Amino acid sequence: MTTSSMKAKTVRVRIEEGKTGLFFATSPDLKGLLAAEPTVDALHEAIPKAIVDLYGACGVAVVVSMLDQTDDAFQPWVAFPADVARRELGKLDA
Repeated sequence: MTTSSMKAKTVRVRIEEGKTGLFFATSPDLKGLLAAEPTVDALHEAIPKAIVDLYGACGVAVVVSMLDQTDDAFQPWVAFPADVARRELGKLDA
């Protein structure tokens, strides 16, 4: 998948506390997503980097942000193609 053909994607992230006190993030939408940190705040900082890295491994540059909504099981994040973001920001500067 090339960045130019990609549309924004929602990545639902499940956060769970492990038996050792670490917090873990996984996703049914993004295979391979796994982040672990000692606090939820640190995990929220690690999640976008993990998403960027997974897309980057496929040659796709994305900008990631947490959405302001949640359900009982998942916190949604959005992965937005970086080239589209740059192009749209350029329109604002013009």
